[in-house]
Amino acid sequence: MNALQIKLTGEVTDTNFEEWKTELLAQIAGSKRELKTDDDFAIAESDVKSFKSGEKTLKAAKESALEQAAAIQKLFAAIDEVTEEARQARLSLERQIKSRKEEIRDEIVDDGMRNIEACLAKQSATFQDVNRETFMRRDELEDFTKGKRSGSGMQKAVNEAVDEVKEKIKARAELIADNEKTVAQVDSKYTALFQDKSTLLGQNAEELAKTIKERIAFFEEEQEKQKAAELAAKKSTSDNADASSADNDENDIEEEEDDEVEPEEEESTADLEQRHTISIEVFADASRANEFLDELEGRYSHREMIGEIRLEK
Repeated sequence: MNALQIKLTGEVTDTNFEEWKTELLAQIAGSKRELKTDDDFAIAESDVKSFKSGEKTLKAAKESALEQAAAIQKLFAAIDEVTEEARQARLSLERQIKSRKEEIRDEIVDDGMRNIEACLAKQSATFQDVNRETFMRRDELEDFTKGKRSGSGMQKAVNEAVDEVKEKIKARAELIADNEKTVAQVDSKYTALFQDKSTLLGQNAEELAKTIKERIAFFEEEQEKQKAAELAAKKSTSDNADASSADNDENDIEEEEDDEVEPEEEESTADLEQRHTISIEVFADASRANEFLDELEGRYSHREMIGEIRLEK
C-alpha cells in the first residue's frame, strides 16, 4: 500500500485517502480466510502485519487531524470505519491461524500415537503384559510441536520423536525376551517365588539377577529354619515321652512303697516328725525342669508325708 497522506486547513485540501482506502479494502477482501498450506499461513501472517500497520497509520492520521476544522468529521468517520474493517479482518485471520495450527498439530500427533500403538501391537504377548504407559505419552509428542511455525516443521519433529520411541520399544522388547529366558532357567521348585513376573521382566539384567538370587536365598533360609523347628519339636515330643515313662516307673515304685508303709501311717506323730530328703537330678533346660516340677507337685504335694518340693539349679 502507498503511504497515507492527509493535509488539513480547516477543510480537507489534499488527501489520497480514497485511493488508500480502496487499496486497503481490496487487500482485505482478497485475503484468504481458509488456511491449508504453509504458503496460506505465510500470506495470512503477512496480511496480519499489513492490516496492523494500516490500523496504526489510520489512528495516527486521525490524531493528527483532530486539531483541524469540523469539516473533516466525515473523514474521521470514514477512517474509523476502515480502521474497524482492518481490525476485524486481522482478528479473524489470527483466530483462523491459531485454530488451524491447533487442528494440524492434533492431526499430526494423532498419527504419531497411532504409529506408536501399531509398533507396540507387533511385540510379543509377554511384552503386552509389561507396563506400556511409558511409551504412550501424548503430551511428550505435543511438546515436540512447540515453536514450530509450519505444519511441515511440526510433522518433521513428531516423526523424529516417534522414531525415537520405536527404538526404545525395540530395546525394551529385547530386554524382556532376555529376562524371560533368565527366569525360565530358574529351577521349577522356585516358581512360586516369581508370581510378579510381569514386573520382574521390566528390570534391567543386573537387577533381575540380584532379585532372583535374594529371593532364593531367603526361601532356602526359611526352609532351614522350618526344618530345625520341626526337628526340635520331634525331640521335645520324644523327651516328654521318655520323661512320662520315667514318671510312670517312679509312680509304680511309690505305689509299691505306699503298700509297704501303710502300717506306718498309724505311727505316732513323733515318727512323722523325722525328716528325710529325696533328691532327683534332672538334665533339662529351665522350662522342661519346671514342667517336671509341676508334675511332681501335682502327684505328691497332697500327701501328708511330703513337706516341700522345690527346684534348685
